[in-house]
Amino acid sequence: MLLVACGATVNTVDQLAGGATIPVGVMFDADVTIARADVTVSWRVDNQSTKELIVPILVSHKGMAPEGNAYVVPAGDFIEIAERLFGWPDEVEEMAVAPSVGVLRVRPGTTESRTIRVPRPFKPYHPFGGGFDDGPPTLPSRPAGVVFCLGVVPEPYPPPLKLDTAKGVEFVAHGWDAQQHRFCTDPAALG
Repeated sequence: MLLVACGATVNTVDQLAGGATIPVGVMFDADVTIARADVTVSWRVDNQSTKELIVPILVSHKGMAPEGNAYVVPAGDFIEIAERLFGWPDEVEEMAVAPSVGVLRVRPGTTESRTIRVPRPFKPYHPFGGGFDDGPPTLPSRPAGVVFCLGVVPEPYPPPLKLDTAKGVEFVAHGWDAQQHRFCTDPAALG
C-alpha cells in the first residue's frame, strides 16, 4: 500500500479563485493520504477571528443526495478534490435551478474538522456536471498528482449565495464564488 501525506497551513490572500480575503485568525490545515484504493483527506479550520464562516460540504439536502464526499474535477495536469463553491462555467448556458451544496458554520472561537474519502480510480464529479454541453469536464488521463481545496466564505454572506434551510440542513447555491476564499494543499503525487 502506498501512503503519501501532505499538509498545508495557509492564511494568505487566495491565489486561485474567488476574491475574499480571509479574516486574520483563521487557520487551515489538511492531511492528504494516498492509497491504492482511495484518497483520504482530513481537514481542519480553526476560526479565532470575530467573523463567522461557512464552508461548503457535500451532504444530502432538498431531497438530493450527493454522488460522493467531495467534488472531483480537473485542475490542469492535476485532479482537484474539492469542498468549495463553483462559479457558473462558461460552457453551461442554462439550467432551471443552480446546483446547491450544504454548508457547515464555523463560529468565532471554534474549530471544525472533517475526514472525507474519494475512491480510486477517480470519477469526475462537478456540481454543474449535467449542464455542460459536452458532458462534465474530463479528468487528466495521467494526472501529475492530487490537490485538495476547501472554500470558506466569511460574514457578511452575500445574497447571491441564497443561504437557505430545508429540513434542518443549510445550503447555498453554486454559480457565484466571488466572496469565497480557497485554501488548497500542496500537490500530492499519485503512485
